[in-house]
Amino acid sequence: MGYLNFDTISSDRMGYNRYLYPKRTNSSFRIVSLLGLFFFISVFLSLGCASLLPEERRVYPKNPIPLPKGMDIHDWMNSKQKQFPNHLQSYTPYSSVYKIVYYRKKNTSIGSYISCGAYLRQNDTYAIEIFQMISMINYSDYTKSLGRYNKGGDLGPMSEKERTEILLPCMEEFLEPPQTKE
Repeated sequence: MGYLNFDTISSDRMGYNRYLYPKRTNSSFRIVSLLGLFFFISVFLSLGCASLLPEERRVYPKNPIPLPKGMDIHDWMNSKQKQFPNHLQSYTPYSSVYKIVYYRKKNTSIGSYISCGAYLRQNDTYAIEIFQMISMINYSDYTKSLGRYNKGGDLGPMSEKERTEILLPCMEEFLEPPQTKE
């Protein structure tokens, strides 16, 4: 038996270029790369993940809305369907609740429509309530619907300005009474 030579252990012979710590020249590149990646991810998240206003700000401010005499929510929605045959889409997920999407008559500068959606609920015998309102702009078009409801556009409102300039005028246009023909 000879002496054990620690310089010639078999695991050391194969890995003479291995390092326990990374080289200093590569570590500054890694730090800059990670900082750049973090910057691009944070910019993407701050621009792409904006959120809607909270639900309490997406309620119609003049709730409850009185119904015309002798009408319930179903009669009123039938009259709205006749008033806006091409601009209103609705369905009833529950017995006294309607989900609507209304497309305004006015186009935007790029040729699309501004639309608004909401839930309508009959909370009293003579009144309805509008809640969970949203607006959709850019590429919203009732003539090019992709399904039951148009999937294109940017949802809002994301600010009080969008709420007052886009969403509320759209709902006011929907709530206009039918024009009487005289």
